[in-house]
Amino acid sequence: MIEATGRFFRSLTGRLLLSAILWSAAALAVGGMLLSFAFRTYVLTDIDRKLEMMIDTMVGISEISPEGVLRFNQPLLDQRFAAPYSGWYWQISELDSQPFRSRSLWDFELAPDLDHRAFSLKLSEVPGPDGQDLRVAERDIILPEADRIFRYQVATDTGEVRDAIARFNWLLMGALAFIMFTVSLALVIQVAYGLRPLRNLRRSLTAVRSGHKERIDGDWPEDLRPLAQEINALIDQNEKLVDRARTHVGNLAHALKTPLSVIMNEVENDTSKKGQAIALQAKNIREHVDHHLKRARIAGGGSGPGLPIRERMEKVARAIARLNRDKDLEVTVSCPEDLKFDGEKEDFDEILGNIVDNAGKWASSVVTMTAQRTEENLRRPYMDIRVEDDGPGVPAEERETLFERGKRLDEHVPGTGLGLAIVRDIVELYGGTAYLDEAKLGGLAVVMRLPAK
Repeated sequence: MIEATGRFFRSLTGRLLLSAILWSAAALAVGGMLLSFAFRTYVLTDIDRKLEMMIDTMVGISEISPEGVLRFNQPLLDQRFAAPYSGWYWQISELDSQPFRSRSLWDFELAPDLDHRAFSLKLSEVPGPDGQDLRVAERDIILPEADRIFRYQVATDTGEVRDAIARFNWLLMGALAFIMFTVSLALVIQVAYGLRPLRNLRRSLTAVRSGHKERIDGDWPEDLRPLAQEINALIDQNEKLVDRARTHVGNLAHALKTPLSVIMNEVENDTSKKGQAIALQAKNIREHVDHHLKRARIAGGGSGPGLPIRERMEKVARAIARLNRDKDLEVTVSCPEDLKFDGEKEDFDEILGNIVDNAGKWASSVVTMTAQRTEENLRRPYMDIRVEDDGPGVPAEERETLFERGKRLDEHVPGTGLGLAIVRDIVELYGGTAYLDEAKLGGLAVVMRLPAK
């Protein structure tokens, strides 16, 4: 799961989606914080304005009685100042005197700092009665009737304000989450729609590689049309180069065969040391020529819908059993009905024929062929084919040398030593692997991994 997620975010689709979603989320987060800050600032500014207006109102109705006591010449109309702990309070204080305060404060008293003057409006937040948090506006005032400084304070509980800000923030978060979901969905649709031509191009390339199509055709967007044209040109050029190379290799090999045959015929009956040396080198050259002729015939392409292999394996099994009647050879096949080889029939026959022929030569009485789809998580489907015999086997340190051209461990057994070299060439051409192992029957096992359908 983690590996699949990592592959997705390393893909072009994943990178585009991740970058777009991250930038959108960052923009929405910054926008949300700005909106929340703006709303909080607006609400607090509105409260501060009301508190300042209330101070101005209190100053306007304040007077000094003949006894020198501060009083209001008319009552405040806001009844919240009369209800105990209502959340709205006022208080007027001066040094060395009891404060004049609203009934709503009841037995609570604000504690102004009268040692420091505040002739301009001062705002602060302090604990209030009944566990309230108060926002306080205060200002020092000198009334015309008295040469004394009075500290006017108006306070309000910020609980309702905090609740309003919290409700706004939750509503804002819900709205931003919905917007983020909508934007993300739109980005997924946009990226999926925008990258669809690239996915179609990839499928077209896969079809060309597997043999379903010869060229990339279709109506491509303006941005991809030059790329599709260049890929088609590359496919054409590659086909021409491969055909030219095969033709040249075939022509060269056939051109060498005739003089080689003449040389080998001339020295066939020459028993001298020089004649035997010439015959040996001519034989080696002939083996190299045969090897490259076989390589030139390798197709190496996809087979379109795939090649069913069970019938071909059974056909090879019957042929090898007939060739080794003297051993009463038993050849068994285990292969699913629906397993197909993603390649050319000639290549598969060349691979299987060489391996089973080699197994039949060395087996005592049994050869087994097993094919199954690999369970490993690979980028394309593969199958494993295992051919085993109950012969003498090959020591582990000598197995790899059998893949060398012309290498034979026993010169008394007929053959050219090219079979396994050809097998590895074809297998690697298809992007697979081939190696030798110890068989469960005691002999040698040849294991190949080939592309499957």
